[in-house]
Amino acid sequence: DVNTEATDDTVGKLIFPDKNHFIIDESQRLVGRADLKVHTNEDPVLISRSHFTIYKKNEEYFIKDGVTNVQNKASKNNTSVNGEELTGDEHELENGDKILVSDVEMLFEV
Repeated sequence: DVNTEATDDTVGKLIFPDKNHFIIDESQRLVGRADLKVHTNEDPVLISRSHFTIYKKNEEYFIKDGVTNVQNKASKNNTSVNGEELTGDEHELENGDKILVSDVEMLFEV
């Protein structure tokens, strides 16, 4: 029981290059061009409007490239986690994972 309570207190965060962050919970959080254009030195159109979705499910954290409740297609320019390009499947995130979109590197922390 103590262990279960401890995991309920954990908070997943997506940390941007400027140290701003999003808290990740059960609601799907879509991250795209509007969120990332201020961080890129490349052409912002390399970042899709709906680039990736990040969310919490059963005390685990996941990321999907371009997939949301209303959209089921991959982003044009892909998302990678720790250098590995995401496929259509959900990818479980671990503390310290690095998420790369175009030239924008974000950090996932729990």
